[in-house]
Amino acid sequence: MAAVIRVLVSIAALAGLAVAGSALADSHQHKKGIEEAVLNYVSAIYDVKPELIDESVDPRLQKMGYMPAEDGSGLVEDWMTFDQLKELAANINKEGMFDPDTSPREVTILHNTDMIANVKLDAAWGIDYIHLSRKSGKWMIMNVIWEMPSE
Repeated sequence: MAAVIRVLVSIAALAGLAVAGSALADSHQHKKGIEEAVLNYVSAIYDVKPELIDESVDPRLQKMGYMPAEDGSGLVEDWMTFDQLKELAANINKEGMFDPDTSPREVTILHNTDMIANVKLDAAWGIDYIHLSRKSGKWMIMNVIWEMPSE
């Protein structure tokens, strides 16, 4: 009887390790997919590749941010749609506003579950906080809130 119990305990321990290993692999794949979506987003802008927006941003995007007012009176709220983001990615860096080789692309995954993630992106234009959702196994950006430096 004791031998049977030892075998059952060993089997249970091995099954637990297999489940934990699978969860770690899933977690690594999630983090890789999340980072890839955010890097596509920033690369679309830096590298003038608007097609990358299609790869990483949901068409129902809600993007809102704060940028310096033209009259210098502080920050003003600015909203952007998916189509406006693609247009921005196609044009803003044509004249080299951002150096693609040296501009920051720092992605920090703040938290993620199996289906949602919250990420901080440090980029040349400021800080973006990004919400992503996993759709059919692929991580897509749903919401962005950002702020440019007021200086």
